[in-house]
Amino acid sequence: MLGKITLRTKALIGVAVACAGYIIMTPDASQTIEPTRSGTSSGAASRSAAPGAAASGATTASRVIQPAPASRKSSLIKAFSSASERIVMDSAAADLFAPHSWYVAPPPPPPAPVVYQPPPVPTAPPLPFAFMGSFRAEGGGEIYYLTARDRVYDVKVGDTLDNTYSVDGVKSGQLLLTYMPLKIQQSIAVGDE
Repeated sequence: MLGKITLRTKALIGVAVACAGYIIMTPDASQTIEPTRSGTSSGAASRSAAPGAAASGATTASRVIQPAPASRKSSLIKAFSSASERIVMDSAAADLFAPHSWYVAPPPPPPAPVVYQPPPVPTAPPLPFAFMGSFRAEGGGEIYYLTARDRVYDVKVGDTLDNTYSVDGVKSGQLLLTYMPLKIQQSIAVGDE
């Protein structure tokens, strides 16, 4: 198809492509000319005006060259910049083909059952008494002498010691005492049958 196009058309197309490339590739450094404010002094206006205008006495506003604002970009640059924003970033593209797993971790095992430990059976404290001796009076029962720390007790069957121990009797050479808060019977060796 390009074979039927004349040399002049080809040249014009080449110039148009070169102009478009130049416009796209060069930074936007276009300049605009704006009039200055009317508040300038007459001396400054006459200096900046053309020599022919100053001779005629007409006041003309001086013109200052300022760079174009950044908002005035060519439409081609805007089109290319908007197209570059549509390109997917590398991290998003990497996530597109990232490996995925269908593995679901099993739930944690249930907690171990709590084993109920019944409280220990209460026991009586060890006897605080030690046997010291006994005495049998004429016509009376036997009296037993017990010591606890620095005290000496003379007890017979049926007595109570410190509202805690009761003397129950003698059996097989053992003096039987009952710990009253728990009703537990304990014994002390007394040596006689």
